[in-house]
Amino acid sequence: MKATIEMFRRLRDTTGHKVNRNFGGFFADRMTRAFSRENLTDAMEELAQSLDSSIEYVGGKKLAAFLAEANGPESAAIMAWCRQHPKLVAMLAGLRDDDELDAALESIDLPAIDPADVSAVTEQPVYDVPVQAECLTGLAHGSDAKAGNATLFRRRSVITETGRHLYLPVYAGNAVRGQLRDLLADHLIESLGLKVSRSKPSLELWAFHVLYAGGVLEGGASKAEANLGKSGAIRTDGMREIREMLPMISLLGTAIGNRVIAGRVYTGDLRPHCIEWGSGDQSASALMGWEFLTRREDYEGRADEDDTSAMIAETEILKPGTRLSGGIDIDTHANSMERACLGRALELLRNRGKLGAENRRGIGKVALSYSAAPDPGEYDAFLSDHRRDILDFLTRLGALANGGLEAD
Repeated sequence: MKATIEMFRRLRDTTGHKVNRNFGGFFADRMTRAFSRENLTDAMEELAQSLDSSIEYVGGKKLAAFLAEANGPESAAIMAWCRQHPKLVAMLAGLRDDDELDAALESIDLPAIDPADVSAVTEQPVYDVPVQAECLTGLAHGSDAKAGNATLFRRRSVITETGRHLYLPVYAGNAVRGQLRDLLADHLIESLGLKVSRSKPSLELWAFHVLYAGGVLEGGASKAEANLGKSGAIRTDGMREIREMLPMISLLGTAIGNRVIAGRVYTGDLRPHCIEWGSGDQSASALMGWEFLTRREDYEGRADEDDTSAMIAETEILKPGTRLSGGIDIDTHANSMERACLGRALELLRNRGKLGAENRRGIGKVALSYSAAPDPGEYDAFLSDHRRDILDFLTRLGALANGGLEAD
């Protein structure tokens, strides 16, 4: 591993970047981004480019030693350790004393990785409604962690059949569920003849959260809470009524006050087709790329001021052409209306043809297909035949804003 760390040291010392913040943190962020690549050689190439390093000062002996290590039996183990510990790598690269570096390297236990091991995760479960997606453009789905101005794609920690620990890209099922919820809420509001708007919604704030965000545990929904029961008691008639009048809530679940209404579906993750997920012939890292973004904010100050600022950012994406598989399981308690509501939600999502973040930048266009998707006919007929009943119900709960003004 020493030859690899020596390369890090040289790239660090010859960088062309001047940063105001702690350089170790900056270097660790660039490490995190670089080690999303497929192998050690590509990662070093990416790191050198992102640091704008003066590569002519690296030295032939150090480069030769690194290339030998990058193509050696421990390459995969070094790659895995660096991916897991970018901040420690930045610390090692910052050491000036060779004896201190040698002592630190001797204490590192690299993970035992067999380069010939191409084992995969246990086969994906079978779903009631299988979902297939193909990326027509890059697909962004940010994780909770960032690397400076770079947003990483979301990943899951998994264990393969042979016990290898991997960190694989995945499009979270909860994100699919959230999009189904938003689309169903818009569809419901529109079907009721109300105006669909985020800035001036036709719903009171608590009702907006109930439909679009899965509920809110704060006050404001006093009539709805009374309908469901208070002081620990549950009004079964009230619970049944809200499930019957608002099938999308019954399907996806929500929270109203201190009452949680359980949903009827489980939305699974969408897994990219790759060797590690056991569904493709390319490695997961080969599916990943980066999209360059620029965000600009205009300062609206005095007329004589012309102050604009731009922020450069990057987001990790699944490359166009990547295929993903997942699915949805339907609870045994789901009735035909709830199943039909799911059918409408899936049709809305397919027609929208977008997943993930940065859709306004042309990212996230997908082609979706389903197997065994329910027929939405019963739900569509319910909204058409009971439009006035649903409006009266929402009025009784105090859910409509401005008296429930209908769209023009």
